[in-house]
Amino acid sequence: MSNRNMSSGLIATTSKHTVQYYELVYIGVNGGYYITNAPFDIDYEGYKYLMAGALLSVDNIVEDIGFEIQKLSIGVSGLAYLNDDSLPFMQEILGVDYIDKDVTISRAYYTNDVYQGGLEVYKGFIDSAAVTDGIGNGGAVSITTSSHWSNFARVTGRYTNLSSQQSYFPSDMGFEFSKEIQKSIEWKL
Repeated sequence: MSNRNMSSGLIATTSKHTVQYYELVYIGVNGGYYITNAPFDIDYEGYKYLMAGALLSVDNIVEDIGFEIQKLSIGVSGLAYLNDDSLPFMQEILGVDYIDKDVTISRAYYTNDVYQGGLEVYKGFIDSAAVTDGIGNGGAVSITTSSHWSNFARVTGRYTNLSSQQSYFPSDMGFEFSKEIQKSIEWKL
């Protein structure tokens, strides 16, 4: 991980053999969900990340110099009630338009349970959400995201609708029903 304008104290903390940190996950749906895998609530950059045990898993975040579109999966308890919702998270997220909503993952670093600093480690958009069977643990929601670089290779001026497609390929009816699809389809030329 590069130093990313980290303070000297945070650089020293992350350079140790044993590093204590917690994931802080923002999911930009329904006004925003702020959750953490810490055993306590964390206030970070003006927001309170809830420790409700709702954050079950986060895939490893891989950094490299390539421009690959990194996919990342986040597991959230489907039975948790977050943000004073009237329904469990499973029903809340699947009942709203979640495609292309923001997801940000930050890390809060600690030394002997004393906060040392934090930084953003991932920014992306929701691709899909699916209910998974938690056999014995209740249900969970698996949220799949794409890195914020996912739009980097997009060709500007092209749209996934019938009129744009027919301007390039007049007899092509492949996008006749595209207005019924929530997520844009990426086509490579």
